[in-house]
Amino acid sequence: MTAELPSLVEQQAYWDDRWTRQNSPNEYQLQRGETILGILRSIPLRHPEILDLGCGTGWFTARLAEATSGRVTGIDLSETAIASARRSHPGVEFRAANILETPLPAGHYDVVISQEVLPHVEDPPGYLDLIARILKPSGYLIITSANRFVMERWDHGGPDPDSHLKLYPTRRQFARMLRRHFRVLRTTNVISVGDRGILRLANSARLNRAMTRLVPQRYVDRFREWAGLGYTLIALAQKP
Repeated sequence: MTAELPSLVEQQAYWDDRWTRQNSPNEYQLQRGETILGILRSIPLRHPEILDLGCGTGWFTARLAEATSGRVTGIDLSETAIASARRSHPGVEFRAANILETPLPAGHYDVVISQEVLPHVEDPPGYLDLIARILKPSGYLIITSANRFVMERWDHGGPDPDSHLKLYPTRRQFARMLRRHFRVLRTTNVISVGDRGILRLANSARLNRAMTRLVPQRYVDRFREWAGLGYTLIALAQKP
């Protein structure tokens, strides 16, 4: 199985091409970002040191810098993405680096943000080990991953290239991996997509119109979250 995984060079080429074609966030990324900012505002922080792992073109790193009174650094494997980030957000610190091979200071960060990196690294447990090492005691991790349940039931624009890793966890696997090092304080899942199996029914516009005539939209959303039907899994966790 390991021999079939794309090489680091192939992965880097994939992300360089991806961020060349997509410099601005799409609607899913914007919704995910707003959810993360909402979680971040709920944490008692004062001048935090924040690390944005897998920052892409840096738009969310810049939002973090605007939303907090602390210092924010963005890191990404793609040199193309980091070059774009530096051009667009010159007041924010960015680094192009392989996160798993870059020396980062132990016990240094108050908050680590990790959006959609976990399923795209060859060693997800090792990636979480790294985050636990660089967080301060009682530091916070806000982490997201695509939901395997949804990815298996969604035709998201045709075949997905094999030049990047796609080790998507289930909701249960996601929480279990985090609990090795962290106290999981909150989990949620957002973004209703999917067009096969049960998701074809759950995301039917006709069904949703009928449901919201009977109950408020917030209750429909809470049911979706309870059932784990969201495309993006999100967790707030804390290092002991």
